[in-house]
Amino acid sequence: MRRMVLVIVLVVSFFSVMTANSKMAFAEDDEFTFGDVFVQKKGVEKVTFHGYVAFQYFDVEGGNGSFDQHIFEPFFGYQVNDKVFAKLIFELEHAPEKVDDSQYAELFIEQAEIDIVPFEGLSVGFGAILVPFGLENYLHAPSDNPLITRPPVVKSGENGNPVLNNTWTDVGIQLNYMIPDFGVFDFYVINGSALQTKSTRGRDTKGPNANHGKSFGAEIQITKLVPGFNFGVSYVSGKHDASNQLDSWRAGVHVMAQLNPVYFSAEYMTGTDEGVGTVNTDADLSGYYVIASLMPELPMIKDRLAFSIRYSGWTADDDAGMDYSEMAYGLRYRLYEQTWAKVEYQVNNEDGNSTETDNNRFGLQLNVLF
Repeated sequence: MRRMVLVIVLVVSFFSVMTANSKMAFAEDDEFTFGDVFVQKKGVEKVTFHGYVAFQYFDVEGGNGSFDQHIFEPFFGYQVNDKVFAKLIFELEHAPEKVDDSQYAELFIEQAEIDIVPFEGLSVGFGAILVPFGLENYLHAPSDNPLITRPPVVKSGENGNPVLNNTWTDVGIQLNYMIPDFGVFDFYVINGSALQTKSTRGRDTKGPNANHGKSFGAEIQITKLVPGFNFGVSYVSGKHDASNQLDSWRAGVHVMAQLNPVYFSAEYMTGTDEGVGTVNTDADLSGYYVIASLMPELPMIKDRLAFSIRYSGWTADDDAGMDYSEMAYGLRYRLYEQTWAKVEYQVNNEDGNSTETDNNRFGLQLNVLF
């Protein structure tokens, strides 16, 4: 308790000092987001460089508080010619945390893609793509996420076992078409499946889990009919085992509304993984999350302060009663242009047949978008 009180005092002091020395509100409507970078298919300039950095502190109930250089993620883009754009996104996490005997940070390639734009509105991507399924996979950057943590439905957290395990990157081909006055349509084929573990197909291209199976998926988003609204549906299906016998599929629906000063987003997803159930042969999964944010339109804090709440509920195996829920409360404050500080308290619940655990979390984050 003393440690928690000390942290809160430090946070309040930090906000007070920073606010006293910062300029008045910067209009966020005029700034780019990293979600824009993820979907970029063409460069405005010959060379494009962006990225984000996040530093954070988490105190887990029953554990020890710890600082974490959570992530540094640079984006490099190059306009090869008027039709071809190449991009690369590195993800360096948790430096200098010891991962194994020879590695002291986690290094991933989040995107490595060649985009060909044969005509305006149509692009075809080849390489390691960010799989277009739902909202969260494209809006997970700290500068886009109104809270510190990501919804546990789509990101393994204190209770693990998500319905999807974002960030979801896989190697394949993606067709993206902007439908005039309507929205956007994506169709893709990838090596792996929605069952994303180190031993499943798609993660191993030469060893015992390598095969010729592929997964096919599609997403359609209605973004142009109603200003500020995004409504979409997603589906992906394919074999997940090396022998190409067992199916894995996911279907999802999402909605997002930006109605200043209120922001709302929600996703529901369901699916089945054959042959991996803990009680019956197959594992039936489903889950959802809802996020609501309020940015008070008050002098001094307009376009700076946001209060957010998130509720998530999901089952990792319906027959086994592996049910979980989570409530997260957050505050996000913009200190300077493209610089945010966040506070979050997360309540994790083990429902169904799951054993209750003391694993609530309190976190702080400082993140920068460039």
